Amino acid sequence: MKEIIVLSSVHPWNDPRIYHKEVLTLLRAGYRVNYYAVAGTNDALPEHPDLTITRLPKRGLAKRFLTWRYFLQEVKRKQPDAVHLHDPELLFLVPRMKKVTQAKIVFDMHEDFPSALKSKRIKGIPVPNWCIKGMARYEKKRLAQVDAILFAEKYYKEQYLGIATYKEDVLNYPFLKEEPSEVEKYDVPTLVYAGAIHEIRGFKEMLGVASILKQRGHVFQLIIIGQVPERLRTWSANYVEAHGLKSCVQLKGRLDLEALNHYYEKSHIGLALLHPEPNYVKSLPTKLFEYMSFGLPYLASDFPLWRELMMDSASGIPVDVGDVSGIADTIEELLNEPEMYKRYVVDGRNEHISHYNWQHEAEKLLQTYDMLF
Repeated sequence: MKEIIVLSSVHPWNDPRIYHKEVLTLLRAGYRVNYYAVAGTNDALPEHPDLTITRLPKRGLAKRFLTWRYFLQEVKRKQPDAVHLHDPELLFLVPRMKKVTQAKIVFDMHEDFPSALKSKRIKGIPVPNWCIKGMARYEKKRLAQVDAILFAEKYYKEQYLGIATYKEDVLNYPFLKEEPSEVEKYDVPTLVYAGAIHEIRGFKEMLGVASILKQRGHVFQLIIIGQVPERLRTWSANYVEAHGLKSCVQLKGRLDLEALNHYYEKSHIGLALLHPEPNYVKSLPTKLFEYMSFGLPYLASDFPLWRELMMDSASGIPVDVGDVSGIADTIEELLNEPEMYKRYVVDGRNEHISHYNWQHEAEKLLQTYDMLF
């Protein structure tokens, strides 16, 4: 039985892509998996004879070297057949791993790291361009040393055409749901968002939409799922209080996949109001495909790539994220036109079943490992 070590120094162990999709796919295919990741909100660990999960403390960057050193020790001790890395910072370990093991090394690219750095702030200061360019060069150097690269988005590989390493798109589509959910919807129209909470991910705009809908006399609720950063907690509490939104806005924090799916099943409209940052404009967020799988019509930022998906699949409506009043108008129209709403539900579900589901991607993941071995 081939043994694989899966490593993440920043993701919680029950991360949907890493654990629920990739780890379990490898496990079902007959591999033995040793999985190392950060302790999460739900630590009721599954039991399987060929799966070992080691939960790590969440560490800031200054102390992350302790996690990296531990990873190297475990790889050297266990001598697996493959090591599957999930964070850009772990590329730093590749040369050392090559010295201590003969294992195949797979790097799983979750995001366009250089583009993501353009949106980062360190103590309020943007990352300088010279630093971003240097990191991009270093990333390519290390990627040339691994045995396979998996891309969560199709466009990522365009930047790595000069690297001879084996590459495969393993897109982050949701699990196949062949039958629509039979769970009853909430009694009031419910808007839902799940993901990272940040200004550039539309957090303030979503609360602004809620305020407008409340002013117009609508009875509804907005459910936001994700960890609210410290800097936004006080602001959001004050905003909710000032605009009388306590009865219609719920901030749920980070949830595991099962709990998240429960809210998707009961809600009516999905939201994805991201700002036009480089890392967002060129990629399709997983949540759009999740909304489709649950038959949730959605409103999403009017980026060219996103608009193309929405038009081709007839699953969502593009909106100007800067026009909060216009977004509220679109929500009203969707809720007031039952036939139009139903068309979005049916078309989105059909596209999910025929194209946008994990079943196809799981096959590509396993084919990659077949190639390595």
